[in-house]
Amino acid sequence: MKPMRNITGSPVENDDFFDRPRDLARLQRELANGANLLLTAPRRVGKTSLVLRLCELERQAGHSAVFMNVEGCHDELAFAEKLVDGLNEAGLHPEALSRISLAFQKARQALSGMKVNAAGMDMEMGSVDDPDHSTLGRALESIFRRIEAGGKPVLLAIDEMPELLLALGKLEHGTESVSRLLHWLRALRQTYRQQVRWIFLGSIGLDSFVDDRNLRKTINDLTGLSLEALTTEEADVFLTRLGESNHLPLAADQRALIIRRVGWPLPHHLQVVFHALVDAGAKQADAAAVDEAFAQLLRPENLSQFDTWRQRLGEQFGSSDATVAKDALRHLCQYANGRTRSQVLNALMTSRQTADPAVVEEQLARLLLMLLRDGYLLESKRRYTFRSFLLREYWHRREVL
Repeated sequence: MKPMRNITGSPVENDDFFDRPRDLARLQRELANGANLLLTAPRRVGKTSLVLRLCELERQAGHSAVFMNVEGCHDELAFAEKLVDGLNEAGLHPEALSRISLAFQKARQALSGMKVNAAGMDMEMGSVDDPDHSTLGRALESIFRRIEAGGKPVLLAIDEMPELLLALGKLEHGTESVSRLLHWLRALRQTYRQQVRWIFLGSIGLDSFVDDRNLRKTINDLTGLSLEALTTEEADVFLTRLGESNHLPLAADQRALIIRRVGWPLPHHLQVVFHALVDAGAKQADAAAVDEAFAQLLRPENLSQFDTWRQRLGEQFGSSDATVAKDALRHLCQYANGRTRSQVLNALMTSRQTADPAVVEEQLARLLLMLLRDGYLLESKRRYTFRSFLLREYWHRREVL
């Protein structure tokens, strides 16, 4: 087995990927049965790395697989351009895609004079002779017709779709544009379903996004699959391989200590703890070295590596919801054994004495569900606690101390 590098930032691929055969088998089984998938999981669980491996396996099987991160797209045309680029890289109908790509470039140049119609991609381009290319949406659909007729399976993996939708929603008529795009994609999946399979994933849950905007019907054709953190046994194997690959072997008791201190063994969190061990110059990973690694991770100058958890709240929620979510997490991070919903509500009401308790309670209930889905919290015996001990300690130091 080849060495596994200690990677703490970007998704891992090839020999750096920690194999998750059961999860891969589930995805492959559902795709083989004709399902389009929504992979739901908290951030940093390893969704992107898993789907990148899935795409690699699809290519090895002789299929086409396109992985697209659409986080940097800010409008429908940018999404269409990214889709065309991905299909082109996969070698699918290059001549037709070249013509469409040229049409998109012209559309981008003339964007200020373009008219957006009722269909998500249906941007008017003026009169053209070919009905397949009378709009940008129809131009893309012509490629999907060719894929269906070609008889070769194609997997389209779309990462960070909610990021695109959030950006789109900020534009003029953004709410309508988001709805149009989601409905257009659903119609595409329904129409071209013999050879084309889709899988959506992202650091913000697409299910939470659509539920918050009453758009659940736009993804009700997707089969939801969840991805959890590593089991204790998997985390032990992960740390064993990481230590052996990076010349810092971890004894069984030290691996158990790291897993216990992390509390929720996300691959990323295990990587950053190991990186802190190496960065501190540890020659032997004894209990003192592990304690020092955690202390280093939680120093003020290093807390920024967890800041995305806070920043996402402001990006995902409106101002009122983001404030309530942050206040709830600020309260919960002070209680290792968790709090009941009524206790969290009482804490919120101390700074909202003129608010209607019923309204705040309804808002809290909705947000707690989303925080559970997105991996911030865990509910057990009607008590809410932080899933990750490491994240709770970060939140406490960032928000309370």
